[in-house]
Amino acid sequence: MKLTNEDRDVIVGIRLQKSKETINEVYENVRLGFWRTSANRLYYACYYAVSALLAKNSITAHTHA
Repeated sequence: MKLTNEDRDVIVGIRLQKSKETINEVYENVRLGFWRTSANRLYYACYYAVSALLAKNSITAHTHA
């Protein structure tokens, strides 16, 4: 099934919002000294942002690799 441009825009928006929310989690984790958790949240923030970029360009990835 092929996505419409509107569907794709919704997906991109959701993923970018998820990325922003995940970045916001980092601030409190850093304040508390949870460095590994902070690194994990940063990783996932990047993952969600790249996922949005791929979706915007109709590129499908099935693994992190």
